[in-house]
Amino acid sequence: MIVKQMLMSAVEIRTEIDQLLNKIQSNNESFLKVVHSMLTTYVQEQDPVIGYNAAGKPMYASVAKEEFKARHEAVDRGEFITLEELKKESETWLQKTPLCNRQSL
Repeated sequence: MIVKQMLMSAVEIRTEIDQLLNKIQSNNESFLKVVHSMLTTYVQEQDPVIGYNAAGKPMYASVAKEEFKARHEAVDRGEFITLEELKKESETWLQKTPLCNRQSL
């Protein structure tokens, strides 16, 4: 059996796994949970969680890598502001708006 597994292609292995899982009785929920847990763990290890956003949603390594790549490409295209531009823009953030200048009614 071990020699057979070493000579099988990925497609053959997937097919055999599918056949074996179909042979398991549906009432054997505990074994299916073990298989599910193993597969889930393996997939998560391939794309680990590297952090969480403010809402608690996990950030996966593959997603972060794509976002960082897109941001780097944007910088290469000149899509950024300088520190001086940011300082100038931020000065307006705390200025009173016309609505704030109105006296209380």
